[in-house]
Amino acid sequence: MRIEILYSPSNNIKEAYSHFANQLEQINFEPNFLLLFLTEKVWKNYRVFIELLKKRFPNTKMLGCTVGGYLVRDEVWTRGVATLLGEFDGKVDVFWVKDKTATRAAERLGEKIGKGWDTILLMFPAFYFPGKFQFLRAFINDRRYYRAFKNKKSLEEKEKVLTDYSKYLESKFIFPINKILKTLAEKTGKKAPIIGMNLVPLEAQSYTPLILANYENAGRCAAALCFKGKVNTIFHDIFPERGKSYEETLEVVKGFFSVIEEVRVIKSGVTLGEINEMKPVDFLKMKVLGFKDVRQDEFLKRLENGKLLMETPYGVNFVSERTFGSIYLGLIAYPVNLYPSLFDFNGFYNSALFVGETFRGGIKAFGKIFEKKRFNGFDFFILDHSAVMSFGGDIHRLLDIIREKSKSYFGVLSSYPSVYLPNPDRRYISEIDDGICANLTGTSVILEFI
Repeated sequence: MRIEILYSPSNNIKEAYSHFANQLEQINFEPNFLLLFLTEKVWKNYRVFIELLKKRFPNTKMLGCTVGGYLVRDEVWTRGVATLLGEFDGKVDVFWVKDKTATRAAERLGEKIGKGWDTILLMFPAFYFPGKFQFLRAFINDRRYYRAFKNKKSLEEKEKVLTDYSKYLESKFIFPINKILKTLAEKTGKKAPIIGMNLVPLEAQSYTPLILANYENAGRCAAALCFKGKVNTIFHDIFPERGKSYEETLEVVKGFFSVIEEVRVIKSGVTLGEINEMKPVDFLKMKVLGFKDVRQDEFLKRLENGKLLMETPYGVNFVSERTFGSIYLGLIAYPVNLYPSLFDFNGFYNSALFVGETFRGGIKAFGKIFEKKRFNGFDFFILDHSAVMSFGGDIHRLLDIIREKSKSYFGVLSSYPSVYLPNPDRRYISEIDDGICANLTGTSVILEFI
């Protein structure tokens, strides 16, 4: 196994290109896979980098995406571009699929991948941000479905409206994290770990997140880099283990988060209709002073300028009926009546906890994943960008932990990675379905190349 990292921390495209070209001249091997990561200020110029890499390595399997930053050597960067070139001692391949719905894309991707792999690295947009005209249609549909929702009397009728609206959201915007992982795991035989890079930008703009597959802009798709050989997948979340009942898990959540209130919800599919008989955004503004209305025109302006913030310290924790695991959904005061979710609500209780997000244990809580390492090869890791970046300058303390446990590494800051694990090593609170670990905060993954 041989790995080389090329990177430039410059947002100046000519300068970054020159750095890349000069570093490429020093490469004296032919990688059989590469990963390309682009940060906020450079992703629109992705073509210059994929053309450079394709010219040099035309037959190399390639996957890439936008990220919040990357960690290389003794440095942490939130600007520029980086690529990992790998000569893997085994079989490696890239597959990708676009389809009208997220579920169908996952099904077709699983059929393409097939069985017999040892690890699958999956990229998909948990939420895809199209252009403003698509959002204008979405706002109209939001109002139309909300009127239908309010006019229904029974819970079953209200849930039916939310289910129908969810189908629209899944066709245009959302790849539900738990649903995608479950579908892909079933299609690929449920024996290979799946690492989910369920992408959501820290600050969104139109046509993000970007996903690249085999030197093409794959658009709103699901794409996978598959390995057959000596690899090991490690998952970690920063939370205590889940309880053995709904009540026990509630107590675990109350002990970790700043709990504000236990609430009743109406939900279905990927849509949250009500919290305590109120619109979710209205409930948020009632409970937390200082949240101002973001008008539709302001939302679109922020989207156009790449300043649409996607992080929030307030949200709702839901408990799984199947595993008693728990998942967090952040709430932002954006101009919607029906609130979209990045995971499928089906199989969760209709009572939940409105919470304030905290990170107990500090940077060391995120560093604990490196204590779970089993091998001394090369480590590629993915850390939750929102959680890690909240520590500001203290993030360099994380590098001290990494250097102590890993002799060779490269990592990216991305949105709360998820996994499917055939045999989870502990009772993760993030395990919200059998073997499926997902949370919208506080997760990390390592892929060890042995």
